[in-house]
Amino acid sequence: MDTIEIHSLSEYIDFVERISPQYSLSRGQEQDKDLLPSILRKDDNGMALYTKANSKSFIDDFKSNSTMYIDNTMIKNQNELLVYAQHFGVPTCLLDFTYSHLISLMFAVENAFTYDADDEEKSVVWFLDPRELNLKSIKRTELLDLSEEISVDDRTELPFAVTVRRNNKRIAAQNGLFVFFPQNAEPLNKISIAERVLKKVEISHKNCRKILKSLYTMGMRFDDIYPELASISKDIILKNNVMEYYKMEDEND
Repeated sequence: MDTIEIHSLSEYIDFVERISPQYSLSRGQEQDKDLLPSILRKDDNGMALYTKANSKSFIDDFKSNSTMYIDNTMIKNQNELLVYAQHFGVPTCLLDFTYSHLISLMFAVENAFTYDADDEEKSVVWFLDPRELNLKSIKRTELLDLSEEISVDDRTELPFAVTVRRNNKRIAAQNGLFVFFPQNAEPLNKISIAERVLKKVEISHKNCRKILKSLYTMGMRFDDIYPELASISKDIILKNNVMEYYKMEDEND
């Protein structure tokens, strides 16, 4: 699989400009873990954390307990309910991606100022070719629209890219969409065609502060990708951290 390590925002932008536009989706992670949705993840011993029955009960419980917070007239079908549950932390078969490679980078480095000086881990950004993935998995190149489909989990054993109506503030802000994983699907980065549909950028945690500072300087804010009140406090802290980083750079010159 094509993998490159970048050290700055400019190197990241150079990489994005060089790759094929077919790699139109991306996902940022602060740890280099398998591309697998929360409902299919396993513990350190390789045992599944959840069962298929858990998957159904989680959504049923979310539906029955969220009625006072969500306007159900805005939810077209069970798949749209699944998307809402995903965004509020319920384990689902969906894995978030976005059309915005800058937002993916922001996700990858957003906790940069919490890392220890001797942190040896790496953040990653994955780039996905959804047309090639879907051609192999569901024999069509376009994205499957969850808002228009009823049953989607019995078509294939491979993950496939899907979209949904943007009736959720986070989806709209993050330019988001998803990869849908059938039950017992392998991680996306371990499927047979992973080499053809994925590219990967690695970022040492030691370089994440510099990149987050650059994103801040370019106008990126947490409020832009998390449109909710809690993001205001995150942006206040980010501003303080970036200003302190500038001072540290000046002292080291």
